[in-house]
Amino acid sequence: MAYRQSRHGGFPSAEMVLTTVTAALIAGTALGGILHATGNLRSVTAIYGLDGVVNEWTLVFCHSFVAAGPFVAIVTRLKRGKHVPRPLAESYRNPFLCACVGLSYGALLWVTVVAYGAPFLLGLAAGRAYPVPYHHSGSFVALLLFGAVLGAWFPLLRDFFTDQ
Repeated sequence: MAYRQSRHGGFPSAEMVLTTVTAALIAGTALGGILHATGNLRSVTAIYGLDGVVNEWTLVFCHSFVAAGPFVAIVTRLKRGKHVPRPLAESYRNPFLCACVGLSYGALLWVTVVAYGAPFLLGLAAGRAYPVPYHHSGSFVALLLFGAVLGAWFPLLRDFFTDQ
């Protein structure tokens, strides 16, 4: 049996990395802004036992970079899928469709990280029970906005950096 390397494998291009980082910075700014406006920015650092504005924004941007990678991988995979509905496949090029995918991604992030992941991990670390699912409306709105902004900017920035 012969194995061959995937024709889509390898490292991402410099344009894709620059696009992902820039979109993550813009979406992270929106995420931090809405968390700050709702008074929930301190909850990000409280999880890590930290305090201070610099730590708050540093963690927001770090989380933004970590969350942007899988989103870009999903959108790129949707573009290459054979049995993917056309609107999902076109989201790679269309800011509106990609923002819709981003909204779904933001909701998925909230469910996996905030509603179930954080209470489970904090319960393991602290040795006490936390409510599952954890209902935190401020982070829900913030992550929906994060996903929508990330999705809207990704195709625009990809086209911009590809044309340069």
